[in-house]
Amino acid sequence: MKTLLLTLALSAVCGSIWALPAPTPAPYRAFCKTMWLFDANCSDISIVLVKQIQSFAPEIGCEMCHYTLVSVTPQYIMANHTSPDGLYTEMISIAFFPTMVPGGCRASAVSQSVLFSASLLDNGVNYCNLHNLVTASGLSSQPDFLEMTNEWACLSVGLATCGM
Repeated sequence: MKTLLLTLALSAVCGSIWALPAPTPAPYRAFCKTMWLFDANCSDISIVLVKQIQSFAPEIGCEMCHYTLVSVTPQYIMANHTSPDGLYTEMISIAFFPTMVPGGCRASAVSQSVLFSASLLDNGVNYCNLHNLVTASGLSSQPDFLEMTNEWACLSVGLATCGM
């Protein structure tokens, strides 16, 4: 099943992670683009991620999380992540698309630093923003979960040391 999902996803995006429908990051800002494949309905995946973002709100008592839900539609989630010191903010957008496999879902996720950065290398902060959501929600432990990204689409992914 995982091979079929992967094959269909790769053909759906013409073999390129840059075919993600999210806004193109500004060239002078650190960013991460990734694609997740799930063997579940997109609306179910969206609900789980929204609940996770809400549970990571500082008002709930999560000191290190600092996620804020900006907007939600059935096909799109927008959120912000702020560093614990409040100096840095990243915009997060996740778009959902059904796959050719019935009941499957492809999520295109982007985290982008808001402020200009002299360096595009962010030590994996933008990757960790996305990774922490999909991991804490339990979605990454589903049997047919697949994540696709690389150093070109997700700057500093190789330097990332994610953890809450």
